Amino acid sequence: MIDTSNNDASEVGLAKRASSGAMTAFIILFAMNLLDYLDRNILVSIQPQIRDDLKVTNEQWGLLMSVFLISYSVCSPLMGWLGDRYRRTWLLAFGVGLWSLATVGSGLARSYGDLILARSILGIGEATYGVIAPTILIDVFSRHQRSRVLSAFYLAMPFGSAVGIGLGPLIAKNYGWHMAFYVVGVPGLVAALFAFLLPEPVRGASEGIPVDRLKAHEKAGATREDYFDLMVNSSYTYSVFGMAAYTFGIGGMLVWVPNYLFNTRHFDQQRAGTMLGVCTFSAAIVGMTLGGWLTDRLAKTRPQALFLVSGLSMIASIPFVLLALFLTSEPLIYAMIFAAEALMFVNTGPCNAIVANVVQPNLRAAAFAISTFAIHFLGDIWSPWLIGKAADLFGDPETMASSYGQLLKAIGAVPTQVAGHPPENIVAGLLMVVPALLLSGIVLIAGARHLPREMALMQAKLKAAPRPSPAPETTAL
Repeated sequence: MIDTSNNDASEVGLAKRASSGAMTAFIILFAMNLLDYLDRNILVSIQPQIRDDLKVTNEQWGLLMSVFLISYSVCSPLMGWLGDRYRRTWLLAFGVGLWSLATVGSGLARSYGDLILARSILGIGEATYGVIAPTILIDVFSRHQRSRVLSAFYLAMPFGSAVGIGLGPLIAKNYGWHMAFYVVGVPGLVAALFAFLLPEPVRGASEGIPVDRLKAHEKAGATREDYFDLMVNSSYTYSVFGMAAYTFGIGGMLVWVPNYLFNTRHFDQQRAGTMLGVCTFSAAIVGMTLGGWLTDRLAKTRPQALFLVSGLSMIASIPFVLLALFLTSEPLIYAMIFAAEALMFVNTGPCNAIVANVVQPNLRAAAFAISTFAIHFLGDIWSPWLIGKAADLFGDPETMASSYGQLLKAIGAVPTQVAGHPPENIVAGLLMVVPALLLSGIVLIAGARHLPREMALMQAKLKAAPRPSPAPETTAL
């Protein structure tokens, strides 16, 4: 008998060495992700200047947010399919460069239609990055670190949002809103070049499987049956639907809480923007760090913790959202926003780790893409528009005279008015966030029971992948 143990050990070692450039990859991808969310959210912070200049209504503003997300979501499945088959670093360079050009294009906009076009193109570039970058991190870091690594990676999301919210008003006040887009768009063009410094590990390099098996698995690609299996993978679907409801809530808050502070509470725009940015960033550090560390620790013995911690945190955030909307003290409002966001951000790393843990490596980019499509089409594509619609509807005195309007008035959700604009009731609109968070928590908790079985099933499929067939022997004539 031939002893193959040394060969197998060597092959596993090769897979482990795929992570040698892990920290370099993390730093580059984190910086790109920061710019991604900075470019995406700078628009929100300079809302008053753009709306005054281009005469944009609440409903149109909500629609502008939705157009970007529609473009982002529709393009994601195609980019996921490409990301499972072609060199990922080249696709990243394309995506980062395209979204940066679109951000500069937003600064060149002279009409509402121009902004719609620029934000649509932005969605294509960000979709490319959003579904491919996590798959590289999953391959270069140990599977036991996934929740922490993904939590740290997604810290760039609120960090970029916070910087955008704080930086936007400062630039707009001193140099005009067009300049804000130029300042955040140009660095992305430089960042696109750094994609070529990233490693291109074999898909599944962190799974502890011999490299030749991984390469055979990678070469074979995903089958039609694999895609069908993904749709009935309970852990995957519960995670996606839970994140969709959460995304409805957080997406609506990111768009409308600044307007709530500026117009409803009449806080100074620059101070409020800075304070909100500090709250969001601080909440992200606390929530994502806690979520990643706690779930990785608990999941060593109980994988269901990835679901349970996320779901319970989501439900726990609801009282703080309500307090933020109905308190009148400025310091207390910021404190409640911090607490609500910190609890909501807990789920970010664990929910994405669930996707990685139950989906085979040659299908992960597509899985993240389908997840992206679903969470935005079921989540924040609609929430900014619906919240804006509700704010306009319940700003109307006739609507407020209805039974539902009287109920809103009784709890303190009353219209306010800014000079030159019709009355609006942003508090009424933001109340939509509450049932979304409750639904998210219930769905995530319900998904916990499926996770151990489906993690084991993914590993079994990967181990069973055939080794590459030997080259056919030639026979001398």
